Amino acid sequence: MTQRLGLSRTTIVLLLLAIWAVICSWQVILNWHNIVLMFPSDPDDVLRLVQVRDLLGGQSWFDLTQYRLHPPGGVPMHWSRLVDLPIAVMLAALKPLLGVQLAEHMTVVMVPLLQILLLVVLTYAIARRLDLSQGTALLSVAMLAVANAVLLQFRPLRIDHHSAQILAGAVAMWAILDTWRRDGRSGTIAGVAMACWLQISLEGLPYAVVMGAMLAVWYLLHADRWPDFRNYLIALTGASLVLLFGTHYPADASKFWCDTFSPAFQLPLVVVCVTVLASGSVIRGSDMARRALPLLFGGIAGGAVFLLTGRQCVAGPFGTLPPVVHDFWYLGVMEGLPVWAQDRGLQGVIIIPPILGLVGSVIGWKHAARPEHRVAWVNLLVMQVVSYAISLDVMRAMSYAQLLALPGNAVLVARLGKGAQALRIMPLRVILVVGIMTLLTPLGAYSVAMVIASAYPGKKASVALASINGSPSLSFDERCFAYNALRGLDALPPSLLFTPLDIGAHILAYTHHSVVATGHHRNVKGMEEVISGMLATPDEARAIVAATGAQYVALCGRAAEVVRYTSRAPNGLAAMLSKNEHPDWLVPVEMRPGETIRVYRVVYPPS
Repeated sequence: MTQRLGLSRTTIVLLLLAIWAVICSWQVILNWHNIVLMFPSDPDDVLRLVQVRDLLGGQSWFDLTQYRLHPPGGVPMHWSRLVDLPIAVMLAALKPLLGVQLAEHMTVVMVPLLQILLLVVLTYAIARRLDLSQGTALLSVAMLAVANAVLLQFRPLRIDHHSAQILAGAVAMWAILDTWRRDGRSGTIAGVAMACWLQISLEGLPYAVVMGAMLAVWYLLHADRWPDFRNYLIALTGASLVLLFGTHYPADASKFWCDTFSPAFQLPLVVVCVTVLASGSVIRGSDMARRALPLLFGGIAGGAVFLLTGRQCVAGPFGTLPPVVHDFWYLGVMEGLPVWAQDRGLQGVIIIPPILGLVGSVIGWKHAARPEHRVAWVNLLVMQVVSYAISLDVMRAMSYAQLLALPGNAVLVARLGKGAQALRIMPLRVILVVGIMTLLTPLGAYSVAMVIASAYPGKKASVALASINGSPSLSFDERCFAYNALRGLDALPPSLLFTPLDIGAHILAYTHHSVVATGHHRNVKGMEEVISGMLATPDEARAIVAATGAQYVALCGRAAEVVRYTSRAPNGLAAMLSKNEHPDWLVPVEMRPGETIRVYRVVYPPS
């Protein structure tokens, strides 16, 4: 496993750049249709662009309120300025050269592709820290090129937070694989990286906890591991506080939100850090029991503080959603649901590749040349198991799980391929090598998943599965949601629109209107109003729409969300409008020729 190719650093850099260029080219080809239309199909990507525009337009760095969402008060978004920063920097740099429209177009394409370059470098660096040879490390990077479940979050126009949190997790993983050092630098880097992930998304919380627990266990087993655990705690706590108050007004940073790393979670972390450090300075000794006491005290103190100050967050960030929002919206967001809620093809995509990586990592651990390398493999295996378990519960977590599986995947393919090449029978050798290089790679696993999906004709492969396997499938009707499809709507005077959730972000991005709601849970009231109004009978919906003050109702009759409204309430407002009928309190507004969005002016009583 440690056999060297003897490639120079320059050659390695050129090979990595070549792999990056291939990945970027393929991603551009796959997404060319959407790139030309300037059509990010995910509302989160579209609303991210709106947030960056507002920032460059003069909105404070510390103000994350989206004022055109459920005005006049707006909605305080749970997103992070860390994700806005590279987008804003590139956009600000390109605007004077290319103009606003072309600069935005270039930015939303280039930012994800540049992030892929970082991912390529980190994948190679992680493999090398596991003492993989240059060839096997390059193989793991080559597998990244066909790991579409990972690249799904790095495709052009994908500017939401998922790619940033994957990169933060990769940096933390790279740091704790440096098992040779005893000076605490690894813990510091990992702590800062995980603090960034937590600031970007609370989804990083279980990974941060497990990483800290793993460093704590190594400290219990080996006293000289104390610097890494200590520095991890300090860096995680300190960097989290800096990022929290460095990106929010103090009043906003002090609110106990359950969907961000707010004081509900930050305060227990501070208590854990202070308790461990303080008690550790008092309780000294070389035996394991004495080393365990500060950790025990810290855990008890942190848990008690969480139950006292943040127990409302035990139910999770979506635990307080109204039933109609939870049942119609939350349960319809497939990427947030567990593996058993997905179709059979996507179940295969989630389950198979990480298992192959786990098998390869066990082989890597078993054949590691030195104890430090075995420790590194154990660290990776623990995080693989944890990330795999999380991906079974939350589908979108599969991207990070499958990134961590790549080194083990490469080891498995390399060792089996080497064994197959040793066979004397030429045809058998060729068949086995080809089979190993296809079926045991991520792309091979995805292909198997598609075969499984096609074996069940009554069970359609999901949109996510189609995208993962290289044939992007639009969630929304591009003829309604793309930039050019909303010019007629944009020509109307600035107004408040009552629209389905999924098109709301596109209207904010491509028009000067405001909307009652988008598919973002902080706006609970607006989401409840929209869902209730679309499902209500036309007579009942009139009062709901009027209560919002909306001047227009707009929707795309073929959009997936409208189809769900129609299916749930055949006599509801959305069902009527989708049939090109309307109640007498709505007046159709003519759009430009070829535009398929339907717009209706709300008629209010003269008073």
